[in-house]
Amino acid sequence: MDKGKMLLVSLGQGAGNIVDGLISKNPRYNGLFINSSLFDIKPLKNADMSKNVYLYPGTDGSGRDRNKSKEMILDNVNAIGTLLSKYLLTEVIVVFTTMAGGTGSGAIKTFIQIAKKVLPKAKINVVAILPSLKEDELSFKNTLECWNDINSIMDLINDVKFVDNNKRNTYREINNEVIESLDLAYNITGIHSEGSIDNRDSLRINTAEGSGLVLKLYDGLMDAKTAVDLAIKNSVFVQPDTYDCDYLGINLKIDGYDPYEVSKLFEVYRSTYITYNNKNNIVVLGGCETPTEAIKLIKMALDDKKKRKLSRNKRRSFIIDLNSDSKDKKEEIDLSNSEFDDLLEDNFVV
Repeated sequence: MDKGKMLLVSLGQGAGNIVDGLISKNPRYNGLFINSSLFDIKPLKNADMSKNVYLYPGTDGSGRDRNKSKEMILDNVNAIGTLLSKYLLTEVIVVFTTMAGGTGSGAIKTFIQIAKKVLPKAKINVVAILPSLKEDELSFKNTLECWNDINSIMDLINDVKFVDNNKRNTYREINNEVIESLDLAYNITGIHSEGSIDNRDSLRINTAEGSGLVLKLYDGLMDAKTAVDLAIKNSVFVQPDTYDCDYLGINLKIDGYDPYEVSKLFEVYRSTYITYNNKNNIVVLGGCETPTEAIKLIKMALDDKKKRKLSRNKRRSFIIDLNSDSKDKKEEIDLSNSEFDDLLEDNFVV
């Protein structure tokens, strides 16, 4: 894809880290950072307050409140629309958000509607980050609501990639893997005498309607199937329920795995594109069905949290008897005594 005609938009803090990393990898990407907190923007190397940052005025974070986030973006529709109108040559908008938070999770639906209105010819992709199953009830609730928001406007979206936070030990590891994988996918182009992938082919693969997947194949394994199986296991992206796709892009090292053996592992309904390079083994699927198993696990985790909370018997007080060994115990005050009745009367005023 033509990086100069791509606009990477981060909604919120977690998304900002990924967009910042992609621009560091390739300065040709256009980036736009939208946030409700200045503190989230400050650490980002490629966020310039005078050029590519929109900070909701008069705000200081959303506190993971999706409703507050929705109100903030609705209050700034015209300003964000004006900002997007500066990117009239954009072919692809890639919107990044964490689903468990507030600022991005609550704003993504409205932002996509604004973007489609202002730049109707641009294709819109989404990269949405699911929480790990170790997170709290609010994270799961926000995620499910965000999932429904995204699915309710799927007709406005081309490609959706979901990131699985359970696949690495830290957020940094997840972010680095997402950044590397997406950059390889967007740069899947190659020229070779036995097959080439140009920018238009890459655009077609990366913006196919449906769910997308990026797989990195390791060198030196027994065969193509073993390499693909391991790539699927290690991928940080949520896996589709089936690996049927509309488009398949394969860019492998010269004299490495046989690309035709790789292509046989997937059911491709439209076109397969093959080329070669000297550095990486990358496979990109475009136009898969929306994955459902990962979100079902989030729903199950939320239900389990709620069930345990309902069964919880929370003790708030525990009185220690300091005179348990003494025969003489002081008489406790009995508030049921009639002489204290006036304490609860409305006319008892000091």
